Amino acid sequence: MELPDVIGFAVEDGLTEIEEKGYTVESIIVTKPLKDVQPIGIARVVRLSQMEGTGLRVVVAYQDYVKGGVQ
Repeated sequence: MELPDVIGFAVEDGLTEIEEKGYTVESIIVTKPLKDVQPIGIARVVRLSQMEGTGLRVVVAYQDYVKGGVQ
């Protein structure tokens, strides 16, 4: 079975597409910068990794983060 092409999808849309294709999401990993910053914008799927059977690991990243400095 071919992995669903959901790279760049908003997380909710990507998860829906993954499940419609017969896969299950085993884990979701959120990537972020090393500095402690607040995410803003939409979280998007950036990577899929196949685990055992039909399980997938989904890696997501937010479109942007609050910039540091004085606000």
